[in-house]
Amino acid sequence: MLKFLLLILLVAAVWYGWRYINRKPPAKPPAAAEPQTPPAQKTIAEDLKPCPVCGTYMVVDPNKTPGQTCGRPDCRPA
Repeated sequence: MLKFLLLILLVAAVWYGWRYINRKPPAKPPAAAEPQTPPAQKTIAEDLKPCPVCGTYMVVDPNKTPGQTCGRPDCRPA
C-alpha cells in the first residue's frame, strides 16, 4: 500500500512540475492609447530674411522699415 501511495505522489509531482515548467506567461492587457496632450507651447514658423549688412538671418518684422539691420551690436551699416 505504501508503494502505491508513493507512486501516486511521484506521478502528481511530475505532473504539476511539468505544468509549472511549461506554463505561459500571463497575457498583458492591450495598452490603452494614452490621450495625446498638446504641447504647452506650439512652435510657430516664422519667415526669415538675411540682414542686408552681415547676412545673418533675422525674423521678418512688419513693423520694421525695409533695409534695417539685424540689431546685433557688431552689425553696423556702412
